[in-house]
Amino acid sequence: STVQGFLQAIDRRTPMGLRDYTMFSLIATYGLRASEVVALTLDDIDWRAEQLRIPQRKTASTLPLPLTEAVGDLLVEYLRHGRPTLPARQVFLRARAPAGVLKPTAVTEAFQHWRARSGLVIPFQGPHCLRHAYAVHLLRCGTALKTIGDLLGHRSAESTCVYLRLAIEDLREVPLDLP
Repeated sequence: STVQGFLQAIDRRTPMGLRDYTMFSLIATYGLRASEVVALTLDDIDWRAEQLRIPQRKTASTLPLPLTEAVGDLLVEYLRHGRPTLPARQVFLRARAPAGVLKPTAVTEAFQHWRARSGLVIPFQGPHCLRHAYAVHLLRCGTALKTIGDLLGHRSAESTCVYLRLAIEDLREVPLDLP
């Protein structure tokens, strides 16, 4: 509910608000890192196959994800009405001068801006908390730890457990395969 409240607080009537809403929706829907969002290119969206290809720097691999209808609609709306017309291949661009691509720090700054405007009590300073919320959501849906780790691009189960440390009660509900 906090994630939904945060997203609803973003004013999508401006190009920057539309961009931010789309970025944070991608993070909340797929658990992407800010660096993965800003690195996303137009070529990473396969409209015909309804798939996103997320290059993951930490694992040196590409993670194929289904392009949901809701996210696809958001991307189309942003590309048509919010994205500056620049020759850059990155999906998300600066909405103010100087024109160009975003850096991960810009995603953090946008998160802090909308968090403050939302009036919600979100103790975390950056968009990474949306990634953590995604991991906990998957856990509560009964998703195996290995699958959660694979989706988040983790090399080890220990990394995934860090994301779920606040969900100890939820972890007790997950069945573990016994040898």
